[in-house]
Amino acid sequence: MRRLLSLFVVLTIITFSACKKTQVASRRSLEGKKTEFLLEQIENNKFRFNTFSAKAEVKLKQGEKKQSFKSTVRIKKDSAIWMSITPLLGYEVARVLITKDTVKVINRLKKNYFVGNYAYINKRFNLEFEFELLQSILLGNPIDFESDDKVKFSIDKDKYYLGNLKKRRARKADDKPEVIEKKKDEVLSLWIDPDLFKVVDFLLSDLTADRFVIGKYSDFETYEGQKLPHKLNFEIQAAQPSTVDIDYSKVYLDKAIKFSFNIPSKYEQVYY
Repeated sequence: MRRLLSLFVVLTIITFSACKKTQVASRRSLEGKKTEFLLEQIENNKFRFNTFSAKAEVKLKQGEKKQSFKSTVRIKKDSAIWMSITPLLGYEVARVLITKDTVKVINRLKKNYFVGNYAYINKRFNLEFEFELLQSILLGNPIDFESDDKVKFSIDKDKYYLGNLKKRRARKADDKPEVIEKKKDEVLSLWIDPDLFKVVDFLLSDLTADRFVIGKYSDFETYEGQKLPHKLNFEIQAAQPSTVDIDYSKVYLDKAIKFSFNIPSKYEQVYY
């Protein structure tokens, strides 16, 4: 799958302030404007930053297995994503550094490390890893449509809908994804808050591999006039279903941050 599953692959590999409110447009502003105007609005309301850092509580469930841990997340725009993973006891068990062409993982429990490009992830998990996609979903930014997609607009109850699939089919897929007719290899649907112009739900599917991801964003807070979701929920419907819940706290923007990644000399390199 070309897109969202990259986040969950990485999490599985590693064991996985509000300021004043900005004025927002009303729902009436879309009358007669529809798709192009809505795409412009969600682009204008993307979360923008140079550096981002936050604490996060993460809950991972895969089948009957459940894990909870704390994480520090640091991002330098379009450059690097760094994560430090600690269980509730407080000591670090894993560290991850992702750049546009490299994935590095230190596993302190097993005293080993992995360094490689995306070829391993792409081959083992049958997906195309994209740095930009991972960066976007960690910040609640919209997933981009393909240039040749015919994007459809509609109103879905209290939300706006954009997708390369008609709303009726997308809503059915939200409950039972296999009902999607396989007319496209990849289906992307976004549900937009009509006041914030931020994505609050999305459906992403890879029909060629029968994988579906449902994402939800909530608990938006304002930082420097921008809205950021504090609660992120992702559900993967595949041969082995799994869910990931992320709850952000202590968010800082455009502060000096470090991406330390020192591999102990006694650690063994692994190649999976």
